[in-house]
Amino acid sequence: MSSIPFYDFPQSPILIIGGLGIVLAIAVFFLAFQKYFNSPLNREKQQKRKALLKEESELKDRIQKIEQDLRNL
Repeated sequence: MSSIPFYDFPQSPILIIGGLGIVLAIAVFFLAFQKYFNSPLNREKQQKRKALLKEESELKDRIQKIEQDLRNL
């Protein structure tokens, strides 16, 4: 019968530092991503907000017109 090889996790400090570096890089990427998209200086967010406010006012105008038409019936 052949035996199943078993590998020990290397205790090399370079591998440990490299692993911590990868974890740190992922954490920095995640935090930067969150901060950018939640920033009040984000142009895309400002444009979307303006478009939604415009659409909201248009919908309010349409609702008022419909209510007026219903009262006139």
